[in-house]
Amino acid sequence: MSTVRLLVLGSILRRGISHGYAVLSDITSWHADTWTSVKPGSIYHALDKLEAQGMTRTVNSEVNVKLGPSRKEYTVTKHGETEFSALLESALVSTDIQQLSVGIAFMDMLSRQKAIALLQQRRIALEKSIRFLRSLPTEERPSEPSKHPELVGIWVSYVENEAATTERILANIQAGKYAFNSELLEGE
Repeated sequence: MSTVRLLVLGSILRRGISHGYAVLSDITSWHADTWTSVKPGSIYHALDKLEAQGMTRTVNSEVNVKLGPSRKEYTVTKHGETEFSALLESALVSTDIQQLSVGIAFMDMLSRQKAIALLQQRRIALEKSIRFLRSLPTEERPSEPSKHPELVGIWVSYVENEAATTERILANIQAGKYAFNSELLEGE
């Protein structure tokens, strides 16, 4: 659920004010279904839940662009901004690929320095995991699944790839790649 909450809050924050269909359109246009397990129904459920928890509030639409009942438009409250920041920071240190993916999608909403610090924490945690995984005993004829050399090899390769990916992202950010909102605001 935190992945969906982060996507929904991020979409509304990028727009300032948004209705459910616009949030769904954003997430669909970002092809988030290819890098997360988010489903359309979970987006609307998250909108309801976020409003009930005081993280978003409804606002009156300035212009009713369609005939029929007015649509519900949302803005993010201070409580929601705090939740967004906490989820985003958590996502950038997470070893879960879906959470990291959403974190990367919104990392520009942090300062460059904060994004670097969080990704460095992730890299350190991954390096610790690699050392642990390499220390696991394996057996040619495994007495239990956790001692199967192929299984341990899969784990080591996966975490090594995650560490290398994190290192590449860090290098790109440190090299000045990508625009961060805080830098754009400083330039105004």
